[in-house]
Amino acid sequence: MNIIGTFNQASVREGSVFRSSQLYEAGPIEVGLAGSVLSVSSGKADHAAFTVSLAGAPTLAVAGQPPAGMQGFRLVCAAFEYLFATRFDLASVSLAGDGWTDLLPDLLRGGLCIPGDTPASPPSVTADMVWQIPELWMSSPSPAYPRHDIHDGKTAYPVRPPKPAAGRLYARFIPWLSGTLAFDVATLGDLPNVHRWMNDPRVNEFWREAGDEARHRRYLEGMFADPHIIPLIGRFEEKAFSYFEIYWAKEDLIGTFCDAGDYDRGCHVIVGEDAFRGREWFTAWLPSLLHLMFLDDPRTERIVQEPQADHHRQLRNLQRSGFSHIKTVDFPTKRAAIVSISRQRFFSERLWHPAADPVSEIQ
Repeated sequence: MNIIGTFNQASVREGSVFRSSQLYEAGPIEVGLAGSVLSVSSGKADHAAFTVSLAGAPTLAVAGQPPAGMQGFRLVCAAFEYLFATRFDLASVSLAGDGWTDLLPDLLRGGLCIPGDTPASPPSVTADMVWQIPELWMSSPSPAYPRHDIHDGKTAYPVRPPKPAAGRLYARFIPWLSGTLAFDVATLGDLPNVHRWMNDPRVNEFWREAGDEARHRRYLEGMFADPHIIPLIGRFEEKAFSYFEIYWAKEDLIGTFCDAGDYDRGCHVIVGEDAFRGREWFTAWLPSLLHLMFLDDPRTERIVQEPQADHHRQLRNLQRSGFSHIKTVDFPTKRAAIVSISRQRFFSERLWHPAADPVSEIQ
């Protein structure tokens, strides 16, 4: 049976295995599709199987009962991730058959499915809800930090949670690359790469931070000390290729220009390795970075960026990726285009998938 039907598919390359929950302490969960059977297994030999039908109204039925408890729950979540990661047009799937009876209470409590429209209708799982479950991609997602407002003499904003000191924050299997993209907290061990990237003329054209290693050591130490910024290193299959800064927008320079909300975030980007530039990479790391920021705090409703206004290629790429241009403003060091993307748009339009039209290279 052809289960793909009319759905667009981001295929996993032959010989590769889709990996879910890669930061789970018990190890990643592997998912594979053979015909209409979706098989899911973990390193502990726990396994489950599901029958997929995408002809007409998409359905998922239990074919091999998952184990009880949290491990079974994680196997089910991995099956959901696989379906919504590999098929762009799949917005929801109905849970068919009686095999879901024991699992339904946990799925409902966890926000992974919603009841049917009528008592006779099966419950359904939606892509936008599944992709807001942080445990699938994050190592130790923190609950919403208790709110307490402070004023720094310029603006009022909530106290931010302590920054992670080190380690991996996020990992996601990218189907069209058949490998894992991850974000690690930057440390001084990353200084040689950051130093080299900052001195790349292509990067320096927009960052203007070229200099010796001592300068870049001071730069990183400043990022480590700033409570509103988390510096990150992007890796693909463990190879470092990029430097990112994610920040709280309210207390950042951009905050006064975009009427930033209390939990809005933003990011700065360097792609340092030439081999990781281009459409297939951009459509992997940018949605993953946005995904991380939305997962990190459920109160984050918007992400903003402020690229240089004459960086037309970057603006086109951001708009193709779901960002809207708000306005153009004058920063102390540049003329900036303020762009933003909402939580609602990112998840409801399933923007973790590549855009349909070509994306050019980006810094």
